[in-house]
Amino acid sequence: MPWTIDDRFKTAVNQDVVSFIMRHENLSAHDEIAEWLTRSACGLPDVSWYCPDVQSYAYFILHTLDDRIFGIAFGQRALAYRIPLEKIVEAVADGGRPYPDIGDDWVLFAPGEMAGSELIRRWCKIAYDKTVADEAGW
Repeated sequence: MPWTIDDRFKTAVNQDVVSFIMRHENLSAHDEIAEWLTRSACGLPDVSWYCPDVQSYAYFILHTLDDRIFGIAFGQRALAYRIPLEKIVEAVADGGRPYPDIGDDWVLFAPGEMAGSELIRRWCKIAYDKTVADEAGW
C-alpha cells in the first residue's frame, strides 16, 4: 500500500508539497537525510516532524503546530525547504537549487555537497520564519 499523508496536512497552504507526495508512490527517505532534516530544526519552537512509516524509511516532513509544512526529506540526499521567493537567489548561491517539482518557493539542498550543517540550519530557520509569518498574516 502506498504511503499517504494525514488529512490534517491536506490544506490549501500545503497543496504543492502534498501533491508532490501523492504523485510519488512510496516516497522514501534515507535515514541519514531524515536525520539531517530533523537536526536542522533543532532549537526552533513549536516544530514537529511527521513520517508515515519510520521503520520503512518513508519521507519525513517538518511542520508547525498549525500543520503548515515547510521542509521535506526524501531520497538518499534531498532536503527541500519552502523559501521566500526573494531569498531564492541567495539560497542558490549557498548551494541550493530551485525545485519546481514541489512548487515555485521550494529549494532543494543536498547536505553532503554543502559546506556544513550551519547552512542547512540557516535555510531551515528561514523556511520556518516564512511559515510562521504566513501563519500570522504578516
